[in-house]
Amino acid sequence: MRDERVIFGNTVDSLYRKTLLPHLPPALVERLRGRGLDLKAPLLAAYPLATWVECLDDVGRTLHPDQPLDVARRLLGKRMIEGYAETLMGGAVLALARVVGPVRSLERMQHNFRSGNNFTETRLTVLGPTAADLWFNEPERMEGFAEGVLEEGLLRIGVHGLTLHRTRHSPDAVTYHLEWTARPS
Repeated sequence: MRDERVIFGNTVDSLYRKTLLPHLPPALVERLRGRGLDLKAPLLAAYPLATWVECLDDVGRTLHPDQPLDVARRLLGKRMIEGYAETLMGGAVLALARVVGPVRSLERMQHNFRSGNNFTETRLTVLGPTAADLWFNEPERMEGFAEGVLEEGLLRIGVHGLTLHRTRHSPDAVTYHLEWTARPS
């Protein structure tokens, strides 16, 4: 059980309670409860990754039925950052990231993601002042979610002209190639 991958309750709070709950149909809220995510009860400290993925996929398919699942997950990742920004910790992290800039913020991605789960690993390769590759051990069954988190997070810290491309290496490894425009001097 010690090696089980889990998503912490603060991540559930940021996505579901801070942003999505008022927009979820009652039938979906009930399905989530049946899967182990009761949004009307006090949140647990952690949820199994399998529960998180099942719920994320159900919500993605319900809220974005015309989108491929990875795109729906990306949109949910962006919404999670919206909710995270509303928290005391999230507001502070995003304010600091705005000051230190995108490269130093990307260097801290493993630490940032580990505040929301117990398994994320990242490796950053800086390619220049406005380009980097960020490797993740993101499971394929979550494809797109981290992409949305990165996209929204970087936009919220003032990154302009962002382009982001995903390359899947294996079921448990992906690299995000990021480029952006330089800050005006």
